Amino acid sequence: MLNGLLNTIRKIYFSHNIVLWMIVLVLPCGVSVFMLDLFSSQIVQHVPIGILSQDDSELADKIETGFQSSPVLDVALNCSDFSECEHAIIRGDIQSFVVIPNEFERRTLRLETPVIPVYSSGQNYLTNMFATKEIRAVVTDVGSELFTAQIEDPVKTEIHSVGNIESNYQGFLSLGLVAAMFHLAAMLVAVYVGSFPLRDHRVKELLKYAKGSRLTLWVASIVPLDIILWLGHMACYAYCHRALTPMGFEEFVMVSAAQLFMILACSGAGFVFVGVVGVMRIATGVAGVVGGPAFAFAGQTYPLMAMPLAVRCFAFLLPLTHALKIQSMMLLGDVGLAPSWDVLKLLIGMALFWNVFGAFLMSMRWKQHVRIENAMEKSTSFRAIVEED
Repeated sequence: MLNGLLNTIRKIYFSHNIVLWMIVLVLPCGVSVFMLDLFSSQIVQHVPIGILSQDDSELADKIETGFQSSPVLDVALNCSDFSECEHAIIRGDIQSFVVIPNEFERRTLRLETPVIPVYSSGQNYLTNMFATKEIRAVVTDVGSELFTAQIEDPVKTEIHSVGNIESNYQGFLSLGLVAAMFHLAAMLVAVYVGSFPLRDHRVKELLKYAKGSRLTLWVASIVPLDIILWLGHMACYAYCHRALTPMGFEEFVMVSAAQLFMILACSGAGFVFVGVVGVMRIATGVAGVVGGPAFAFAGQTYPLMAMPLAVRCFAFLLPLTHALKIQSMMLLGDVGLAPSWDVLKLLIGMALFWNVFGAFLMSMRWKQHVRIENAMEKSTSFRAIVEED
């Protein structure tokens, strides 16, 4: 049996199949390293803004000083009129500008709650979100100090991310994107490995190498790709994690296990897609539709609790959601070990379900294609006899 297993693996993975190695190793690892370098810059700071102050008062000066002391904001322009700030946004010199209205201090002290308008460019939503959030925070802080003693030099602040030494996007965004890349790659590679014997009518040939055992053929098809993708994922994760707080052994084991079972679940799902539709093109499309947008629903860029119920159900079914949840827990240290085990059990259950279901469907599909290939061989033999006669 071992000899048949090794021969089948050699035939599937080492028969000059360049496309397979491109999608199983070169593409996911290459794109992951590219994304890690892309997000190596620091998180958003010093966003250029403008100020149009129509009120010459002490309170307006305090607000402007608060903007200048913020690490997120950079007061790049003091406008003389509205059109100057507006044109600066259009040119891209600033991202937002604040208008401090006439009689602002007077109306504030009379408890009339004046409004400070903030104008921003609609082209850079995420950058503007950082700027407007910080503007709101500064104005709120200044407002809360109206009836306290004045401080000549406001306290300056710094931004740090928990577990992120370099304060860059590799610490939270790239780690999730790398996991999403391998989440999709596992599905696509499984679809390719599962469907090319059907497409090329090579099921009988591979079963021959597997000594006629469909179980051996299943193990030879799925185990190598899971190992290769898992090792590639761990390598990319280690490359990215060099900028983060060192992990303990238990945390490393938990993250590695989450990565492994995520890949197992995704590859099993890929074989299920092939077993259901039996056509590479359609199965690849299904894998792309399911795995492609997974990162958007995994709770890293938008909170799950704010999503509609149907979307939350879809997110719960994605292995990526649970793998990223464990990953986030481990970034905070061993405080996340206990609850992360419950999440890992969900991933283990997903991996078992999709692999058992995939093995059953592929076994039925291989059995069907053996009959098709036998019929094709008989038809070819009959035509050859007729042509000889």
